[in-house]
Amino acid sequence: MTESNLYPFDAAEVAVSFNARPGADNPVIVSHKLRKPTLMELVARDRDVNLEIVEISPREEQIVTDDEAANARLWDKLILSVKGYAGNAQWAEIPDGDKAGVRTGHKTTAIKAMYIGDCSIVGDIDSEVSLTSDTWVIRQSIGDVDNPQFVIDHTLREPTESERIQFKRSASKVSFIRGGKKTRTRIGQDLTAFVKMYDLLVEGIIGGSVNGTEYTSSNRQSFLAAIDPTWKRLIVQTLMNAIEAALLD
Repeated sequence: MTESNLYPFDAAEVAVSFNARPGADNPVIVSHKLRKPTLMELVARDRDVNLEIVEISPREEQIVTDDEAANARLWDKLILSVKGYAGNAQWAEIPDGDKAGVRTGHKTTAIKAMYIGDCSIVGDIDSEVSLTSDTWVIRQSIGDVDNPQFVIDHTLREPTESERIQFKRSASKVSFIRGGKKTRTRIGQDLTAFVKMYDLLVEGIIGGSVNGTEYTSSNRQSFLAAIDPTWKRLIVQTLMNAIEAALLD
């Protein structure tokens, strides 16, 4: 695999582009350049995301979520420059005093565009399964699902029973909000639990780089420090969903 095929996990910034006039005859492509978020910034964003289950009637519940404001606040912290807007044919910084006036929808779209991609389990129906424990390969595709720009394979060992139980206890937070006219259940995730689980289980990475170098046992810690926590969550979610599905079969 050539270096150009490797996803640079340690890139300090990410540039994303999107059509600011979807559906129009002439698309208008704008670009945002953002710095890489820290774990604490992502934890704060998750804390601000409102995901609730609201009782509509004794027989019906509705899932209500709002991540727009949380993503907009994260954008305010991360944005470095933009281009493609009127008067900004080239990259231009946005003064702090002007950030509040930027369209919230564009802020949210830019944050979500940083994490376009998905994960899947590598293996087929004929793959052998160990009696004791297995390793799992999670394939991460970054970019358009049909034509990803990067493909990275993460090899993770299967968690022990105690590790799996502890993770389930710490990963999700559920609280019940009482005193209103309707029963509301607030659901949140502890991003740090996913990060710790990934760091505990990962055994190999193919398709990514740190300091221009592929993964080895000697630079493991550099990779763990460089991989975005949001990617770690997606990878662990894919693994845990597969394990839970296997247990139910």
